[in-house]
Amino acid sequence: MRAHSGASFLASATPAAGKTTFGLHIAHRMLSAGFVSRVVVAGPTTHICRQWAADAGRYGIDLEPNRPNSDGPEPADFHGVAVTYQTIAAGPETHRRAAARRPTLLIADEPHHMGDQAAWGLRTRSAFDGARFRLLLSGTPFRSDNSAIPWVAYDDEGLSRADYVYGYPQALVDRVCRPIAFLPYDGEMEWLSDGRLRSADFDLLLPAAESARRLRTALEPEGEWMGEVLRDADARLSEVRAGGHPDAGGLVIASDQEHARAIAARLGPISGERPELVMSDEPDASRRIAGFASSGRRWLVSVLMVSEGVDIPRLRVGVYATAARTELFFRQVVGRFIRATPRPRRQMSFLLMPADPRLKALAHEIELERRHALDLSPGAEEEEGEEMAEPERGEPGEGFAALSSGGAELDEAIMSETTLQLFPTDDPKPQKATAAAKAKASPGRLEPERESAYATRERLRAERNRLVADVSRRTGKSHREIQARINRATRAPSVSRATIGQLERGNEMLRRELWR
Repeated sequence: MRAHSGASFLASATPAAGKTTFGLHIAHRMLSAGFVSRVVVAGPTTHICRQWAADAGRYGIDLEPNRPNSDGPEPADFHGVAVTYQTIAAGPETHRRAAARRPTLLIADEPHHMGDQAAWGLRTRSAFDGARFRLLLSGTPFRSDNSAIPWVAYDDEGLSRADYVYGYPQALVDRVCRPIAFLPYDGEMEWLSDGRLRSADFDLLLPAAESARRLRTALEPEGEWMGEVLRDADARLSEVRAGGHPDAGGLVIASDQEHARAIAARLGPISGERPELVMSDEPDASRRIAGFASSGRRWLVSVLMVSEGVDIPRLRVGVYATAARTELFFRQVVGRFIRATPRPRRQMSFLLMPADPRLKALAHEIELERRHALDLSPGAEEEEGEEMAEPERGEPGEGFAALSSGGAELDEAIMSETTLQLFPTDDPKPQKATAAAKAKASPGRLEPERESAYATRERLRAERNRLVADVSRRTGKSHREIQARINRATRAPSVSRATIGQLERGNEMLRRELWR
């Protein structure tokens, strides 16, 4: 990147290759050199923004995650913010002015999300076209539609051109990423379709609609197929834990919230431990994922929260229990299991999944480098591709009822060519774990991490609100009047723009008032 002459740089690296580390290293160098004085991270979700802020704090870079546009620029003792593309699109002028006042580095995490809505890309571009530098980081630098990704260069044939590419095969050779074995399970599915009884295993070629219904039948939480796969997955996890990775964890990707709750209820008795259940719209989702990541608990069940950008390095076993069959989503899920850890020396991850032909094809293609291709033919914008026509979630249509699923049987394991060359002796066949193996795999307690700057600020602001409420009850003064008086005394423009030091001094003043 140092040899790059432009103001935008796209680094395309396989999921789990360390894009966050790379981005923060660049940010640290640019801040230290005085090339920029401010950093903005744009990400797809609020959870990912909090994760960026936590990681940045370890580099001495204090970012405020998910700061509302109405609060204006970050406090003076912070280096910048980490906000979603949606937040930027809702207030591009706020971010444009802040970037104009101070030389800003924009780190765009998974920039293909700027094409989710045309307005997001246009407004993010207007907000940061004047940034000193733009670093685009993507593990999946492509889209299923024709929306161009801002600041990405395209050649004459409409193919995206990354400034640096670091693929999964190279990451395996460098031992940056783990190898992964895909374990497809076949079975006999039976369902009603428009009043007609149907029965088929995954080897039978079916029309697209019936293929989707067969897959959904397999994924029914109460079905025999799902029960057998969950038992095999838990046995696999016990084997991994007993094999030198005592705090290894497992993840089930479910189709929707109701599906996730039903799977968690079935998995608990199998594993002997209640799984952590995380939904994307829960206010404490980020905290619970972070708690699971630093714990020794066995299983996490979720819908979309962990499909992209969430860092839980101890995940070694997964169950693909969603009907989503797009390449983008599949690769993002795979990325959750391939981040290498210092120990054990040899580590293979395992993803148990239906033997659906489309999913098996995606597993075989996991090493292929993908580039975003624009369809430059006339009228292409109005056409809808096959992948976009297939929803990742949702109902399979009226006239469908899953009846039974059974005979879950492990098909031939799928591993990449590089994996087979580097790890020829790794046997993906499952071993049934004993109770002794489960006991041996129990991890020890982990040391808690230090509080980040933004977490300190959130704690102080919550404490400020409690103290102001107490003073208000005792004096009869309004909250607004008390806040304004404390802000004047500490020379803070407002509570939202107060530095950590100003918040600490103000809270101390309020505590003294209450003691008196």
